[in-house]
Amino acid sequence: MSGNKNKIYRIGAVLADKGIDNKVLAELMGVKPETVSRWCNNEIQPKPENLYKIAQLTKTNLQELHISTTDWPSGPSAAELAQTEYDAKQKSERLKNLKNKNKE
Repeated sequence: MSGNKNKIYRIGAVLADKGIDNKVLAELMGVKPETVSRWCNNEIQPKPENLYKIAQLTKTNLQELHISTTDWPSGPSAAELAQTEYDAKQKSERLKNLKNKNKE
């Protein structure tokens, strides 16, 4: 997931809030300090098992390590709109096929 422009995690913020240095976490995790720094800057994303270990070592709820996504605009999502369109096309095709069968 290298080069991801979306900020997904708040690992850096959690470490700062708890006063934990990247080097300390890196040593506890058995990774390079540069890796922790890249996690903190959302340049790369930790594997799920590493994310869990960060939560465990910092006594932080996994949800607190994620950027909140509760501020989405109201209304249906893009996926819901696409599903509605897909369903309408499927229904139209079924009706078309039914009409063609009745003509035979």
